[in-house]
Amino acid sequence: MARIIAIANQKGGVGKTTTAVNLAASLAAAEQRTLLIDADPQGNATSGLGLQKEQVPLSLYDVLVGNSDLRSSRQTHVQFEKLDVVGATPDLAAAEVELVDRSDRDHVMREAVESLRPDYEFVIIDCPP
Repeated sequence: MARIIAIANQKGGVGKTTTAVNLAASLAAAEQRTLLIDADPQGNATSGLGLQKEQVPLSLYDVLVGNSDLRSSRQTHVQFEKLDVVGATPDLAAAEVELVDRSDRDHVMREAVESLRPDYEFVIIDCPP
């Protein structure tokens, strides 16, 4: 069962993405099955691992609004055999507005992550400011 690590800070520009990408890459290089979830609409963790928007047909946005699940949205073996990524695109910024009327909105991300938790040793989440 995966350990879940969220890299979060209220301020931007403090190294959250750098920490998340390097931690995920280091864990994968150490042969730990790792999932990196880019939860920042800027998508810098996604692009930092060499994925362009065009290479991310399904993103975290699609998961949160119910168009997909994490398993279908992940890119596998990104830079390392043991590193998978759920990318972010700018449309992720709209997810909060689209979820405002859902009574279960506080649990959407948790349920999505729980569905893949048995597949990994670590889940790293790069949070927005």
